[in-house]
Amino acid sequence: MRKNMQSVLLFMVMVVGMLASGCATKQAPVQEMPEWAFHDIVDAAFVAQYAKLPKPEGVMIIDSRPYQAKYVKGYIPTAVSIPDTKFDKMTDKLPADKNALLVFYCGGLHCKLSHKSAAKAEKLGYTNVKVFAKGFPAWKKAGGDVAVGIERVKAMVDAGDPYLLVDARPYKKYLAGHIPSAVSIPDTGFEAKAGLLPADKSLPLVFYCGGYKCKLSHKSAAKAKALGYTTIMIAEAGYPAWKELYGGSAAVEVQGGTEEGSIDPAQFKKILAEKPESIMLVDVRDADEFEAGHIPGAVSIPVDQLEERIGELPADKPVVFVCTTGARSGEAFYMIMDLRPELKDVYYLEAETDFHSDGTFTVHPPK
Repeated sequence: MRKNMQSVLLFMVMVVGMLASGCATKQAPVQEMPEWAFHDIVDAAFVAQYAKLPKPEGVMIIDSRPYQAKYVKGYIPTAVSIPDTKFDKMTDKLPADKNALLVFYCGGLHCKLSHKSAAKAEKLGYTNVKVFAKGFPAWKKAGGDVAVGIERVKAMVDAGDPYLLVDARPYKKYLAGHIPSAVSIPDTGFEAKAGLLPADKSLPLVFYCGGYKCKLSHKSAAKAKALGYTTIMIAEAGYPAWKELYGGSAAVEVQGGTEEGSIDPAQFKKILAEKPESIMLVDVRDADEFEAGHIPGAVSIPVDQLEERIGELPADKPVVFVCTTGARSGEAFYMIMDLRPELKDVYYLEAETDFHSDGTFTVHPPK
């Protein structure tokens, strides 16, 4: 009997050992860092604590990748670009406080740039230096927000890529100047205007507002993500950077007339006299009327052709429709409201206008 008990116990020990051995083989192997790796490594969750606005004090996230080739195409929000190859020339960007938390990252586990920059920072006397070794690829995989440089926005605008560029600032700011092709969806009225967002939730959305300290674009991006949009970018530098790099938009703030959608006649004449390029002037009369006399710079789109040519209307400057009495131009305005509601800077001249063959014109109050 005793021998039988010993045999049973021995068998159970063997079974437990085999099970333990089997479980051990199923565990994911621990990924060892290469010899050149920095000594203090953090993960995406650690970085996420600081990649937000308002920017936490005493913290700097640093992108060690090349600026044009990588950073402007996508980076961790609030990160500062200090390419490792230019580190020694850009140390003035580092915080004065040597106890500040510095988190370096680059292009993933095989990228040395962040590790090299972190070591350089320690040599300068910084005491709280870390490296997000898995870098930007892991950040995106984890679903973190992606910021982009204003240069990428310019490339998208120029290329005509499929996207929706959203100005999250108040509407008055938008009217005073905005990035070409942008639509106005102020963050404070996001829910009311969410219908302007595309039905295709995979279409890239790019949000911007008033610069690095402006939270509106970040807040709107979060709301869009909650609605199920999957490709969201934040142009953190915003309109101030666009204006500095590429100049202000040609848009002007249009003063409304007495009727809905109408432009103030006095301002209309002032714009044409001083800054005619700031608007797209569309003459909706018939072609023979246009040939007999029209305002210089006007584009001829007869009202009965407007629906099929609606794609010719720009989103980066006000559109003003004109005709002889204000009837056809008013019809054009309401047609745009129905067919392209995303165009907000659309107006018509509610007046009687005489067009002369020499390009001059006379505006009379409507009867």
